[in-house]
Amino acid sequence: MIIKSPINGKSPKIHHSAFIAEDVVIIGDVEIKENANIWYGVKIRGDMCKIVIGKNTSVQENVVIHSEPGTECIIGDNNIIGHMAIVHGPCVIGNNSMVGIGAKVLQGSKMGNGCVLAGGAVLIGTMEDYSLYAGVPAIFKKSYGEKRMEDGRIAAENYVRTAQSFKKNNLNQNISEEFLIK
Repeated sequence: MIIKSPINGKSPKIHHSAFIAEDVVIIGDVEIKENANIWYGVKIRGDMCKIVIGKNTSVQENVVIHSEPGTECIIGDNNIIGHMAIVHGPCVIGNNSMVGIGAKVLQGSKMGNGCVLAGGAVLIGTMEDYSLYAGVPAIFKKSYGEKRMEDGRIAAENYVRTAQSFKKNNLNQNISEEFLIK
């Protein structure tokens, strides 16, 4: 289901190349960029906020994305938001990063580029570029170096290919023209 916000009337804008699984719910001021892939059970609620999902980003099964009224949740390019994660803004996730399975990115948090938030971790604060954080609350565990950027990009590209196979086999949600970015 893809609908305008009943609060402010803003509509989702979705790039035609994106894969949106059949049961995904997208509401309101949400922008989904090129080759993003939004998998089964995902809920993206921009009814009172702005949410941006960058190109080649994979939002996996049962993820919830929302933000406080009047704020933004910005997810960059080439990211993987793991199964059952929660991203609740206002927050920013850089590029080529991964939010692990069941992890939570909470209000006011910022993940840098090339970061990994371990499965089950809860981020409250800022992650420096190329770092691994784990735990509740998440704390710094190690630095990866810039190679992590390439690893993140490659992982995201694998999900783009998988999503395009699903789309080619008509396993995606039909998106009304009014919601497509032209």
